[in-house]
Amino acid sequence: AFKGGWSKVKLYFMMGLPTETEEDIKGIAHLAEKIAMNYYSMDAEYRHGRISVGASASFFVPKPFTPFQWAKMNTKDEFLDKARLTKTAVREQLNQKRIKYNWHEADVSMLEGVFARGDRRIGEVVRKAYEKGCLYDSWSEFFKNDVWLETFAECGLDIDFYTTRERGLDEIFPW
Repeated sequence: AFKGGWSKVKLYFMMGLPTETEEDIKGIAHLAEKIAMNYYSMDAEYRHGRISVGASASFFVPKPFTPFQWAKMNTKDEFLDKARLTKTAVREQLNQKRIKYNWHEADVSMLEGVFARGDRRIGEVVRKAYEKGCLYDSWSEFFKNDVWLETFAECGLDIDFYTTRERGLDEIFPW
């Protein structure tokens, strides 16, 4: 790609998979650094300006009908700790200024987890949140996490029940 004139690379990762290790998390920064080093090790005729490596991470949300449907999600704090660990690892790299790291919002990921594995009781939460103005919540600037949390509490539902607990193999799923 570099020999073809490209100097911008985008990488996409998922954090929070059940078998993930700290080494995996730091590996995001290390891979981005290896790509930058590879670019700068090439002959000048193949380099077109400075390299730009974008690394984005989404948080793992277990989905129905997959081998992960029994797995638990990380908590919001665990997701944010992993994102910070990656950010710190990026800052330790020689080419840190050429690496841009960003991650999906943890609050949104938690809500996605509820929607992915929720049951019919979630319908009331969605309706009430909508009535309170939660309409364009997939856009960060419109996301109202406090309204969602308030609505879950009003409906007597615990987000963790749907997200951060591991399911037993004998559990009957709503899907």
